[in-house]
Amino acid sequence: MNLTDDPGSGAPSIRGDVVAAVYDDEQSSLSARAPKLSLTDFLDVETLQEIQDSFTAVTRLSATILDAEGQPVTAPTDTRRRTASDRMLEQLISPDTDEQGRYLAPIVVEGQQLGSIAVQQQSVTGDGDSLAEQLAQLATSLKLDKPQAAAMAQAAEQCLGPNRAAGVQFLHLLANSLARLCYETYQARMRIEELAVLYKVSTALSGTRDVQRVMDIAVDSIGEVMGVKGVTIRLLSDDGTETLVPRAVYGMSHEYMDKGAIRLPDSPMFQEAFNKGLCYIRDMADDPRVLFPENARREGMASMLCAPMIYQGQRIGVLQLFSTEIRRFTRSEQTLIKSIAQLLSTAIESTRLEVQRAENERLSRQLKLAADVQRRMLPSKMPDMPPFDVAARYVPSYELSGDFFDFLPLSKHLGLVVGDVVGKGVAASLLMASVRASVRAFAQDIYDLNEIIERVNAAISADTRDNEFVTLWYGVIDPDRLRVSYCNAGHEPPLLLRGDKVHQLATGGMVLGIDASQNYEVGLFDLQVGDVLLLYTDGLTEALDFDGKQFGRARIEQALRESRDGCANDILNHVLWSKRRFTGIQRASDDLTLVVVKVGQPCKNAQNQSPFQDALA
Repeated sequence: MNLTDDPGSGAPSIRGDVVAAVYDDEQSSLSARAPKLSLTDFLDVETLQEIQDSFTAVTRLSATILDAEGQPVTAPTDTRRRTASDRMLEQLISPDTDEQGRYLAPIVVEGQQLGSIAVQQQSVTGDGDSLAEQLAQLATSLKLDKPQAAAMAQAAEQCLGPNRAAGVQFLHLLANSLARLCYETYQARMRIEELAVLYKVSTALSGTRDVQRVMDIAVDSIGEVMGVKGVTIRLLSDDGTETLVPRAVYGMSHEYMDKGAIRLPDSPMFQEAFNKGLCYIRDMADDPRVLFPENARREGMASMLCAPMIYQGQRIGVLQLFSTEIRRFTRSEQTLIKSIAQLLSTAIESTRLEVQRAENERLSRQLKLAADVQRRMLPSKMPDMPPFDVAARYVPSYELSGDFFDFLPLSKHLGLVVGDVVGKGVAASLLMASVRASVRAFAQDIYDLNEIIERVNAAISADTRDNEFVTLWYGVIDPDRLRVSYCNAGHEPPLLLRGDKVHQLATGGMVLGIDASQNYEVGLFDLQVGDVLLLYTDGLTEALDFDGKQFGRARIEQALRESRDGCANDILNHVLWSKRRFTGIQRASDDLTLVVVKVGQPCKNAQNQSPFQDALA
């Protein structure tokens, strides 16, 4: 066969065999990728056998159904058994027909009649004469009497007339085949629409991080595809009351949505959805699981389907569908709603986590900036004041710390400050900055240490709460007289090692920030060459090992004795190393600050030692 254009059009002709060759090539390519299919993948052998036998009985033609390889799928039709069966069945078939004398076979899909096939006996042959008239003419030409003509007519009717039983069976087979074809087309259309909804929702999810927009798109799409009156999404509130709050609505009135708060523990309907994975209510007007049946009746709602929204075992909310008529949702519809509910749950939680992650990143940047400012408030190098060798180390457990130390140049003297604000983090760091600023401000104009501490205490007490306080040790070293004057406001007493004996510098008073009228005392201690003074915060004494034991003061003293012959930085490192061996590799749970002062010749490059160290040290 050749396919050509109109000769007068001037268009080139296209040979059909060329087109067929291209088509065959494409089909071969597709076939190579497609799975091997069989006729019985679509119809069972029993159905194929029934079609073959009915066709043979109706047409009087022998038929066999073959597979793609040309092999028989069905067995040869047993005409004798079939004829006997048809005769028996013909006696049982109801003679009822419609007003036009037709027999009807309905085509039904999902309980709904789509149409029917109507048949009636054809009494006219191809040339317009009935079979009875032709037989009468034949009997006359053969000069048969009436009994002989009747016998001939009866025999001809049985051989040439229609097989009513076989025809009815074949008719129903056709109707069922059409119904199956329509049902499969209907199912395919539903799957396409369902996939369209899922695609639309998933596309919205990938294109935006706006949870509200995603939920609005979801309810609108579900309402249009499912053909329901309304769709709602309710999310559990974050206030701990387990209230299901409407967040997206399609087709529902404000009066119904504002009918009242619904708590999960008070709603059997929502509890069933979470416990069983789905909740179906046939008629909301008289179902005891419905909390507001009168509102549902006024809204015109009948059936309801509810799917839970759960993400990694955590309840998020519920997705509801409402219809105005009694409706039984199909299994595929239920699966679709459950899939969309799961998709929304994942989207909502993913978006929440993304927002939280962005917020955490913003806070982390702010904390890093704040930590940088806090470190710049602390001394970056050691003081140069012979004959004192000074080393310090600051180890925060978080980005921000409540610990601090400071060196104050006071004419020919050196001021030493070590403090510890209760708590950690931002609040402790802000209070630490306030205390440091107060000490520096008062130390410049006031000579008496106790008065400095009393004024700092009064200033801090005015701004702190009952559960906020500060421990502080402030001392002034005189390099000419080798004397240290100090005042201890509830801080861990510094340790002074002389020979094998350890002295504690504890004179002072209570912590700062509790009693604004508190008085403080000043302590004095004369120094000697070789003395080692250690100032520290409770992050050293309260450091824990894996068994929960504290490092304690005895181990600190032992570390001092073991390292007293070294310079200040060596002593400090040995104390830290002793603490590290005791606690192991676990992260420190508290801030740690150390200051070591040794009376003697300073170490070389001591001023270049950084006082800052990470939290694992």
